[in-house]
Amino acid sequence: MKTLATLCLVLIVSISAYSQDQIIKRTGDIINCKVTELGAEEVKYYYDGNDKLIFGIDNALVARVEFGTGEVVEIQKNTFDDPAYYADQSKNALKVNFLSPLFGTTEFAFEKSLKPGRSWETALGIVGLGNDLENIDPRGIYGKFAYKFMRNPDFYMHKMHYSHILKGGYIAPEIALRYMSYDDYGYDYYFDSSGYYHSISSSDRESQVTLAIMLKFGKQWVFDDAFLVDIYLGVGYGFGADDDEGLPYGFIVAPDDFPIALTSGLRIGWVFGK
Repeated sequence: MKTLATLCLVLIVSISAYSQDQIIKRTGDIINCKVTELGAEEVKYYYDGNDKLIFGIDNALVARVEFGTGEVVEIQKNTFDDPAYYADQSKNALKVNFLSPLFGTTEFAFEKSLKPGRSWETALGIVGLGNDLENIDPRGIYGKFAYKFMRNPDFYMHKMHYSHILKGGYIAPEIALRYMSYDDYGYDYYFDSSGYYHSISSSDRESQVTLAIMLKFGKQWVFDDAFLVDIYLGVGYGFGADDDEGLPYGFIVAPDDFPIALTSGLRIGWVFGK
C-alpha cells in the first residue's frame, strides 16, 4: 500500500508539473508558473499554491510563453515588427528615376517588402535613352540590386509602428554593373610648313564594363498607399574605369588610381499588391 501511495503521489506531482506554464525570457531563463493574462504591455502570472499574489513581467523581456496545454505564444519585441499592422498596405513598388533622362539614361526600379523594416530593390537602366550631354553617343545597359534596412526610432513607445511598410529613412548596400560603348575622341596637333598650328580630331568606338559596390542613404515617402517618392545618395568603390573620366550613366566610377563610386537619384512610383 505504501508503494502504491508513493507511486500515486509521484504521478500527481508529475502531472501538476507537466501542466505548468513556462515563461521563456529573452535571456533564456525560464519561469515555471501559471499564466493569467497576456497583456499589451506585460505578462501576468502566479506560482502554484499562491494565486493571491500576482506577478507581472514586461513583454520586452519575454521571448515566448509555453502553456501546459502545449500551445506556444511568441511575444513581439515591439509593434514595429508586427505584420498585422501592415496587413492592408501595399507591399510592392514600381518606380522610375525621374531625373535620369537628363543624364543620358532611362531607369526603372522594382521594390518588394519582405517584412517590416526590410525590403529588396532591383533596377534596370538603358544607357543612351536620354540627353547626350557629352556628345559621345553612349549605348548600353546597367543593373542594380540593393537590400534596404529601414530606420527604427532611437526608442520605442507603446503601439508605435511605421505609418507605411515602405515609408521611412533607410540604408542600403547596393551592387551595380554596367556595360556601355561610346565614342572616344582624340586630337593630333602639328605645325604646317608656313608655321600655322593645326589640330586633327579622330574618334574610336570604345566599350567599358564597370562594377560598383556602394552604400546608399535615402528617404522614401508614401502618399495614400498609392504614390511614392524616393530620394537617395550613395558612395562606395568602383572597378573597371581604367584611366577614363567618370561616366555619369546610372552611377559614376572614377579612374583606378582613386576608385570611388557615386550614385544619386530621385525616383517616383506607384505602390501595389497587398
